[in-house]
Amino acid sequence: MRLSRLLRSTPIRQAGLLIAVVAVVTLATLGGAFLKMRSDLQAGLRADLTRELAGFDVSATPGALATLVDARARATDPARTIFAFVGDDGRFAGNARVRITDTEVTLSEASPRQPLSQAGYMHEMRRLSGGVLIVAQSLQPVRQLAETFLGLVVFSLVPTVLISLGLAALVAGRAARRVEALEATLNRIAGGDLAARVEVAREEDDLTRIGRGLNRMAEKQQAATEALRQVSSDIAHDLRTPLQRIAVLLEDLQTHLPDDSRAAELASRASDEAARAVSVFRSLLQIAQIEGGSQAQHFKPFDLSQTARAIAELYQPMAEDRGDRFVLEVPERPVTVTGDANLVGQALSNLIENALRHAPAGGTLTVVVRARGAGGVLVVSDTGPGIPGAERDKVLRRLYRLEQSRTTPGHGLGLSLVAAVAALHDADLTLSDNAPGLRVSLRFPG
Repeated sequence: MRLSRLLRSTPIRQAGLLIAVVAVVTLATLGGAFLKMRSDLQAGLRADLTRELAGFDVSATPGALATLVDARARATDPARTIFAFVGDDGRFAGNARVRITDTEVTLSEASPRQPLSQAGYMHEMRRLSGGVLIVAQSLQPVRQLAETFLGLVVFSLVPTVLISLGLAALVAGRAARRVEALEATLNRIAGGDLAARVEVAREEDDLTRIGRGLNRMAEKQQAATEALRQVSSDIAHDLRTPLQRIAVLLEDLQTHLPDDSRAAELASRASDEAARAVSVFRSLLQIAQIEGGSQAQHFKPFDLSQTARAIAELYQPMAEDRGDRFVLEVPERPVTVTGDANLVGQALSNLIENALRHAPAGGTLTVVVRARGAGGVLVVSDTGPGIPGAERDKVLRRLYRLEQSRTTPGHGLGLSLVAAVAALHDADLTLSDNAPGLRVSLRFPG
C-alpha cells in the first residue's frame, strides 16, 4: 500500500517524467550520432570498394586479371575483404566462392580454414576482361560500432537512470511522508481533534509554508471553537440554576392553587416547560464536558457486551409494553474495548430511546454487539421511519430536529450526545438505512 501511494505521489511522478525526458533526449542524441557515424562508415567502405575495383582496370586479359585477383586473395583474410573473379569461360580465382544469380550475389567459404565474417558484406561487382570481378568488404566495423553504442547505453544511460530513480524515490519518499503528515493532521482536525498540529520542518520550502498555514488555521479554529464551547457552557451553567428555581417556585405555586382551576393548569404547563429547559441545559453541559475530553483520562477496558446487556434489561420491558419485538444479539465471549462504560451505556440508552420515541409501536428494535479485530461494534436498528440520507449529518448537530419529529417529545440532543461519546472514544459513528428504519453503528478501535 505504501509503495503504491509513493508511486502515485506527485514528486515521484515529476521525477519519473523528468528522468524519462532526459532518457529520451539522450537516446535520441546517441541514436542520431550512431546513424551519422554508421552512414559515414558505410560511405567509407563503399569508397574503399570503388578504389579496389579501380586497381584491377589495368588488366586486359582474363588470365592476367585472374592471376592478379588470386595474388591479392592469397594475401587477404576473407573475413575482412573478399576478392573473386569468375570468367565467362568458367575460370575462377579468389579467397571465397561466389554464386551469381539475377537478383543477388552469394558468398561462401572457399576453405574451412578461412571462415567468412559473421557480420555480412558490402560488395561491388563489375564486368572486366571477359568475366565478373567481385570485391566485398566485411560489415564487422559497422557491427562493432553498433555494439559500442549499445554498450554506451547499457553501461552509461541505464545506471544513470537507475541512480536517478533511486535518488528521486528517496526525495519523493521524504516529501510523501511530509504530505502524509499534513493529510493525517487534516483528517484529525476534520474528525474533531482541533489540537492536532503539523511538525514543521526546519528547511524553508512550500510544504513548510503549507504546514505553518495549516497550524495557524487550526489554532484559530480551535480558539473560536473553545470560545463558543465556553460561552455555551457558561450560558447553560448560569441559566440552569435560575430555571431550577423557577421550576421549584411553579411547583410551590401549584400547591396553593385549586386543582381544577385554570391557573393551576397554566402553572403545571409552565412547570413542565421549565423542567424541559433544565433538561436541555443539563444535556448541553454534559455534551460540553464530554467534548472537553477530561473523561478520557479515566478510560479503562470494559466488556461492551456486558454494557449492552445491562442497558437492554432496562428498556426491554418498555419495548414489550409497546408491543415491540426487542432483539439482543451479543456474543458469549467478552468484547473488550477501552473507554468509559457509563458514557457508552448512556449513548446506547439515547439510541434506544430515540428508536422507541420515533418508531411506531409493534416494530422490531435490535441491539447487536460483535467483535471487530481488536475492537468491537455496537449496532442499534429499528423499523421506524428512518432518517433521509441528506439529513443524517444534520441530526448530529445540537438541537437539530427533523420536521416530522417536531411534534414528538425531545430536544434534539440525543444523537449529539452519541456523536460526542463516539468522538471521545475515537469510534466511527455511521447512520444508514435499515430498510425500513434507521441503523446506527458505533465501531470502537482496539
